[in-house]
Amino acid sequence: MERFRRWMEQHGKSYPTVDEELRRFEVYRRNVERIEATNQQVGHGYTLGENQFTDLTSEEFLARYTGRFAPPEMSHDGDMLITTRAGDVAKGQYPAHRGNLSAVPESVDWRAKGAVTPVRHQGGCYASGAFAAVAAVEGLYQIKTGKLVPLSVQELVDCDSKSFHCSPSGTPAAAFTYIKMNGGIAAAADYPYTAQEGICNSQAEQVAVSVRGYRVLPYNEQSEQKLLEAVAQQPVAVAVNHLSFEFQSYKDGVFSGPCAFEVDRFNHQSVTIVRYGEDAATGKKYWIIKNSWGQSWGMGGYMLMERGIADPRGLCGINSYPAYPTM
Repeated sequence: MERFRRWMEQHGKSYPTVDEELRRFEVYRRNVERIEATNQQVGHGYTLGENQFTDLTSEEFLARYTGRFAPPEMSHDGDMLITTRAGDVAKGQYPAHRGNLSAVPESVDWRAKGAVTPVRHQGGCYASGAFAAVAAVEGLYQIKTGKLVPLSVQELVDCDSKSFHCSPSGTPAAAFTYIKMNGGIAAAADYPYTAQEGICNSQAEQVAVSVRGYRVLPYNEQSEQKLLEAVAQQPVAVAVNHLSFEFQSYKDGVFSGPCAFEVDRFNHQSVTIVRYGEDAATGKKYWIIKNSWGQSWGMGGYMLMERGIADPRGLCGINSYPAYPTM
């Protein structure tokens, strides 16, 4: 109970009744026991730990942080990457101008290059698609201009009524489409996040950054290589299957599952890949994803996910639906 109270204070938790506090203590106790039992198992390259979700059952966690998902559609300007036997082309058979990507660096970290803003927390508003898209746009804008500008997730929540309004149906591709059609997106300072649905504030929509469109990497046997080539150029938004206690309680290390390979409307969290590399101690190759669950989850809000596994869908389906903006 003393440990639980310290955890409550650390995460700013309180409960309306004594009975509810005792119920949450029991959930917390069972989760801590499971975390410690998992960490004692041999062979894991990662550890679990307490975080802001430790008083939630798996069912409660999934009910709050699981979204509906639809595969991304082609952007309005047709700027979608399509893979053919002849190589990568854009709609209309124009070459997809991404440079010579046949050779990529062994590792890339867009955080170290100044292209990643601090991790944010989506709170009670299921807007992971908006957070992932905004992170990708912020990154590309910094790469193009040298300026890192935090952008407004709230504008997408309030104004992109077809895709967001705290709706789990919003995807990064839909967010890129809104930004394109709207002529850009406001800075976070001009249109701050409230973690709830609001009325679109057109006066706050002072465009800070605009995009030309977006591209989607289609799924095939070369999905991971294409994703690697894309991340070598810029941060990329992806969807992952997060339906596991281990994902919920991840603390550090290279995560290797368990999680399902399928990404569908009932199981996804949108995140942004901001780095890839290889763990020197274990030799495991990994992605680093930026999540929107705050900095008390994972490694300051990030997770290392194993890459190079046998299944072409990638761990937790990470290779299935990558999307990134163009400028």
